Amino acid sequence: MNKRLSEPGTIDWALKLKSTQRIERIAVSDLLNSPGARVLDNPWATAWRLIEESWCCRPSEEEPTTAIYGIQKRLRAGDRSGAIVSAIVELVAPRLKVEPIDSGRWQFIKKPRRPKTFNDLLTAGLTSGNLIDLNVLELANLMEVPFLDALANALEAAVDHGLDIARRTGWNEKRSLFHMGSLDRVYYIQDSSRADQAREPDAFHHGIAPSVKLLYAVVARMAELDNRAASRHVQSWRLVGSSVHVRLWAATARNSQLAAADEMGAFLVGLDDRQFWDLQVYPEIAELRALRFGDLSPETRNAIAQRLRKGPPRDHWPKKADATKVKNARLYSAVRELKRIHAAGGHLPQDARKWMEANIAQFANLATMAIDDGFPEGVTVYFVPAHPDARYDTLDGVRRLRALETALSTSRGGWDDDPAERANDWLQVPGNSALILNDFKSTGDGGDDFPHVWNRFGWASSPTRQPEPAETPQRDLQIEADRVLILLAMLSEKTISNAIEGISAWLDAWRKQVVVSPSGLAVWQRVWPIAAEATDAIRQEENDANLSVSVRASEEDREPMDLDTLNTPAGKLVGVFLSACPLLTKEPTPFAAESAVRQMRDTVIRATGRSGLIARHRMIEYLPYFLHADRDWTQEHLIAPLLRGDGASLALWRAIARSTHSADVLKIIGGVMTERATDSRLGRETRQRLVFSLVVESMHAFRENREPAVPNPRIQQMLRTIDDEVRAAAANAIQQFVAELSKKLPAEENAPSAADLFRSAAVPFLRDVWPQERSLATPGVSGALTDLPATSGEAFAEAVESIHRFLVPFNCWSMIDYGLYGDDGGKKKLTVINDEAKAQALLRLLNLTVGSSEGDVIPYDLTDALDQIQSVAPALVEHPAFRRLSTAARR
Repeated sequence: MNKRLSEPGTIDWALKLKSTQRIERIAVSDLLNSPGARVLDNPWATAWRLIEESWCCRPSEEEPTTAIYGIQKRLRAGDRSGAIVSAIVELVAPRLKVEPIDSGRWQFIKKPRRPKTFNDLLTAGLTSGNLIDLNVLELANLMEVPFLDALANALEAAVDHGLDIARRTGWNEKRSLFHMGSLDRVYYIQDSSRADQAREPDAFHHGIAPSVKLLYAVVARMAELDNRAASRHVQSWRLVGSSVHVRLWAATARNSQLAAADEMGAFLVGLDDRQFWDLQVYPEIAELRALRFGDLSPETRNAIAQRLRKGPPRDHWPKKADATKVKNARLYSAVRELKRIHAAGGHLPQDARKWMEANIAQFANLATMAIDDGFPEGVTVYFVPAHPDARYDTLDGVRRLRALETALSTSRGGWDDDPAERANDWLQVPGNSALILNDFKSTGDGGDDFPHVWNRFGWASSPTRQPEPAETPQRDLQIEADRVLILLAMLSEKTISNAIEGISAWLDAWRKQVVVSPSGLAVWQRVWPIAAEATDAIRQEENDANLSVSVRASEEDREPMDLDTLNTPAGKLVGVFLSACPLLTKEPTPFAAESAVRQMRDTVIRATGRSGLIARHRMIEYLPYFLHADRDWTQEHLIAPLLRGDGASLALWRAIARSTHSADVLKIIGGVMTERATDSRLGRETRQRLVFSLVVESMHAFRENREPAVPNPRIQQMLRTIDDEVRAAAANAIQQFVAELSKKLPAEENAPSAADLFRSAAVPFLRDVWPQERSLATPGVSGALTDLPATSGEAFAEAVESIHRFLVPFNCWSMIDYGLYGDDGGKKKLTVINDEAKAQALLRLLNLTVGSSEGDVIPYDLTDALDQIQSVAPALVEHPAFRRLSTAARR
């Protein structure tokens, strides 16, 4: 690889390495840093160093995390240590993020033949965790100024580090903050002055925003307690000069206790044009100017008002922009900023006020403007009501169908000008489907000239009960379906083809009525080849199932996009066939010769390409049914394609993974299933579900004292070979087996308890099947097994004894991980620890799984478990493990 470091493909490969791929990352670092490392030219050298730097950063949690609640608990307990400061900052600190260049980028700019800068090789920017909820952090309850000062210092360092990263990756003060993840406001928006601004503008921003906003909030809290302490931070922001620090100072200067009027006036007068006028980058400055205008000296007020009257400089607009429009925009900006001051209660100089009043009539929206008008806003979701076109109510027959066909064929003319949408809205009105049926019938050919109407009718017509006018008679769904089927039989293949999406959707929605209708089979048979052709013509997406080969990088753990078996025309018609299949208790041989379902099955199975794969996929989801109904046919047409091992079979294995299979099925496919469970071409979630079926079947065999469908040595070898996350899912299957089966069996006579199930199935499985190597005892497996003792009830101590050799410390946040949190039937779950043996077992369990290193996660309710142990077995308080855990709980 050393000779390929200057190739874009190698860069892309390195960018896709995950944090778990430590060996690959170490190998790259060695190539870059070893004594004999190759000296790379730019931009390759810069690109590799950015990749290396990103690997040094701890990945940010951009998804919701529970870590803030652990911090909350520690703060409530009085923790004011440096460790808690670091933990808070860790949640919001900006970090470098490098990614492959999106392919869409080269649609707008020419891709260079040779990369000139690192930006031609990768995308670099900032990321971070989510915004911290100040109510969860309970910042308002913090009273210790030294602690707040330390937290502010750490946050300032994080912000400075983020700015340094941004500068290294191409940002400068002249560019917007979008490169850093955007920063619409440096402070939290808690109460909006606008009714339609219901969301924090930075709610979804990752990068610089979370750390900056928390820094402001912390300093603002300090100011409430000690102005002098807060002023030290505020004054330092004034001196730094970056756009972020300028905005922080402007936001804090709204508080007259933190910025004197003279200092604030000098600041406003000394602003450059961009800082003075750009609301998208510097909204805090416009807000400060409006809120404290009255505190300024008369000379400063006059100077600012005169500058506002002149409007923004002409060079804020492109040179080729229309001069009249630019003149109007400059006037609008000037009037708006003067009106903002007036709206905030400021008293404008008399000439400025008269000038504003003389010009504001040109801009009606400014008459009632709020102080934050024009500032960046958060995402706002609006409900757009349906607007059915009432003119169709005045038409009937062919005239209405022709008008609808024309409208549905028309493209959108504007935001409020979409004839097709309004026509579709009319079709969605309850009762209008029946009107359209009458119109179709009146044409004499089933409405063959109106494919667009048929297409939308298929989506709009539904057998489910809809709100209808009180005078509407009760619907007879079967009669309604029969009418539609008669009309469908009259349509030409061209019309069916053009309306296939809607027609197949109708057949799927009305499948219960279709399969019992005298016309149902004939219509289905006529539509199927057209549906199959339309499905095969769908463009194959990048991650969709490849019909010839399916090769995935071994490091790719995410689940690939599954074959769309439900939303394609062929998938919908297969659904109709499956609805036609009768219960085997009523019809033991449903596929007898000449039967309707036999004809449908034979038609479906003859399909090739994508539609054929979809048909097999859907039927394999019901594999036990087809095995019992026609074993030989199923072996030939469903199981044989599954066992081929090609790309198409991988899509079928995802169908197998959707269900937990019985011993009868696993006797046929179980051996190959153990191989597919280790096949990295399948996504991790699919492999986990396959392993679940195999583990559950093995445990059922132990419980029922019979031979397993798949030999246990083969399952054991599979468990050794699969990756750790899949193995952890297998370990979790043991707990699920005991928990779920103990809930299902109590209805039976002499049903076994959870403890009995553990002893009869889990114990022999852990002893004889689960790999005993210590090298396979990982945090993932440990975390999956720790709730098994609680699930086993009275066998708690025995369960701990059975799993102890597989336990290592893991990130256990609470007793939820041990199945001992909360109540069960009005009793605390911890009360299951009711004798000395169980108390000793719980102490052993906690000692093995709660880490002792600095930074290890400690369950926030660990003290509750220790209290229960002490109440049951007081002598254990002197045990070294108890003492260690007690100390850890106080951290």
